[in-house]
Amino acid sequence: MKEQHVDYDQATGRMRSPPRQIFLEVSSRCNLACVHCSRDFGSPYGHPARDMSFETVKRLAPWLEAAHHVNLNMVGESLLAPDFDRILCFASGRGTLVHFNTNGILMNEPRCRLVVERQVHSVVFSVDGDASNFPIRGVSYAAVKRRMLLLDRVKRELGSDLPHIGVSFVLMRRNLHELPQVLEDLCGLLRVHAIHVQPLVVFWETLRGENVYDQEDVDDVVSASRAIAARHGSYLGLFRSQFGEDERNRTPDETPQLGAHSDRFGCIDPFYEIKIRSTGEVMSCSYGLTGGLDIGRDSLDGIWNGPWYRALRQRLYARCFEGRCANCAFIRGSRENQVVPLQPGVHHSRADRFVGPAPALGAAEIAPSWSGRLSRLFPSRRRR
Repeated sequence: MKEQHVDYDQATGRMRSPPRQIFLEVSSRCNLACVHCSRDFGSPYGHPARDMSFETVKRLAPWLEAAHHVNLNMVGESLLAPDFDRILCFASGRGTLVHFNTNGILMNEPRCRLVVERQVHSVVFSVDGDASNFPIRGVSYAAVKRRMLLLDRVKRELGSDLPHIGVSFVLMRRNLHELPQVLEDLCGLLRVHAIHVQPLVVFWETLRGENVYDQEDVDDVVSASRAIAARHGSYLGLFRSQFGEDERNRTPDETPQLGAHSDRFGCIDPFYEIKIRSTGEVMSCSYGLTGGLDIGRDSLDGIWNGPWYRALRQRLYARCFEGRCANCAFIRGSRENQVVPLQPGVHHSRADRFVGPAPALGAAEIAPSWSGRLSRLFPSRRRR
């Protein structure tokens, strides 16, 4: 459990332990524009598309050396970053476990060999269904599966158990019943170590109609999917939800604590992890909470134990959820998030699709244009 690795002074809000998990947004650019992407975290101000500099990563060396986990991703496709390989080698040479999520498009054979040789601990592929992967993500399920199989083949050729291959699946109304069939397919072809499942968190009004809480059989589908995973020796965790199958409702020895919920701290994120955006901006959590801190300007301890972080921790420890925390879908589950109206004018940007290269993809595997398709695939639906 994450709480076991946190040394916190309740009186002052200071941390005696460093961040145990560090997320680096090595690129906020993407070669896709998935309809559920949280790139702007529901903000009307947007987020610049840029790559993290290697110099920024070097500044984080003391944290990287003390961390248990370093994740080379937040929002965006990390493999687009020109310095990705360099950053990967720098992070993986410091005795920590390195992970990253990917849409899979840029996982060619040289990249697969690099992550195996550097003993990256896990690579998680984003998959949102068989038939639904194309309309949701803009790339076919078959194309992503081929890259997962390529990584699996390279692992076997090099005689390595690492990286662990995982799957990330976002539950929506349109893809809920595709989860079991995807797991039957993938787990029958390669060793999938973990499947991370979470309900859609709505940042864009265009997805209002995809509320998965309208479906009465979610727990049944997840339970069946969990059984499929277990049969193949894989772990399936449902998190950030209010469903009965959520990890927080499982027995403690089964709980990897993927979500932010914490009985001790209220929200574990500001005590355990830190997120650095490609701009250098610091985020305290997965819901995009910021306090004006910047890794390029502020010292590491000035960030981690500065006034903003200390006040935030004391407030959360006292179970005082206010401001952005009051409606956090990641800590309270995503049910309310899917029915409460969003800030007017906030919507998914349809102009950012397919920035950057998409090598070795056929015309039938990736959408040539997305303009106008969102409104047809995900029509806006008013609350009744």
